[in-house]
Amino acid sequence: MAATPELEEPQVHVVGANTIQTHMFVNELGNHHPVRLHTSLDDALSVVCMRGAHKCLILMDVAHVGVERILEGLCSVKLPLESLLALLNVPHELDRSSDCVIHGVRGLFFEDDPINMIVKGVAEILAGQIWIPRRTLFEAATQPVRGGCEDLEATGGGSASDGLTRREREILAMICVGSSNQEIADKLFISTNTVKTHIYKIYKKIHVPNRMQAALWGAKHL
Repeated sequence: MAATPELEEPQVHVVGANTIQTHMFVNELGNHHPVRLHTSLDDALSVVCMRGAHKCLILMDVAHVGVERILEGLCSVKLPLESLLALLNVPHELDRSSDCVIHGVRGLFFEDDPINMIVKGVAEILAGQIWIPRRTLFEAATQPVRGGCEDLEATGGGSASDGLTRREREILAMICVGSSNQEIADKLFISTNTVKTHIYKIYKKIHVPNRMQAALWGAKHL
């Protein structure tokens, strides 16, 4: 079932059905990233935990797992710190896409996305970016949190007066609309290293651990 040589650490763990189509997708993705196929989230998590702390992406096939089961699983299972999560084959009419974002999903790949776009999105997510339509990100940030997951309440405390500078507020606003570090740097005529420094300070000031939570916080408080 593994599509990656054992000596090479998988960067991407695909959770999907053991079908010819899935294997074709995994083989194509494997031309760009070390990848391994799993038929269940539990299997993927057991391998990720066994391998130790290294950044990886768990890419779950919605057609195989189902959105409701994914959301239920995210409420009951805590992902390892270095693990990121994205969904594959998402239908455009999915009415719970913003719920997926609130649960920590870092990327949404739709059922008609070409492989080259998925490859690019996977690389962006592994680099710390978010691969989610801006409209969905805004919907997730502005909708009230619904019960079911205790972790959803921990989206960063504080108020709009947490000591952010004007530049930090400007950068946080750009994060809220899904801008990448490079886009922020280009817009503000600063280096990407300077952007990263500002973002680190923003995280510390508003008490959030990552870009997704910062975007949710910013949409509610800016």
